[in-house]
Amino acid sequence: MKSKGIAYLLWFFFGIFSAHRFYLKKYGSAIFYLLTFQIIGIGWVFDLFELGKMVDRYNLIHGHYGPVNGLKKNVFVNRKIGNKQPQPSLKEQQIAS
Repeated sequence: MKSKGIAYLLWFFFGIFSAHRFYLKKYGSAIFYLLTFQIIGIGWVFDLFELGKMVDRYNLIHGHYGPVNGLKKNVFVNRKIGNKQPQPSLKEQQIAS
């Protein structure tokens, strides 16, 4: 789970080096911002307003819901893994034979 506080500290102190974007594993945009000097500073100001949403989005995508009453909860997403077909039930097997 990524912290908004750490992200904002990285943004403030090392934002010119895109440290906050590297922290959130946004490597493509981090390198782009780094090479363009944060798009001449406009990107740095833009990230001030968007960084909280970027952290929330990262945590949601990676299965972190956030602290609730001091406890961390995870979000579980149903996902089909592989190409396995569901096994027929015993009743379906008897009908087929």
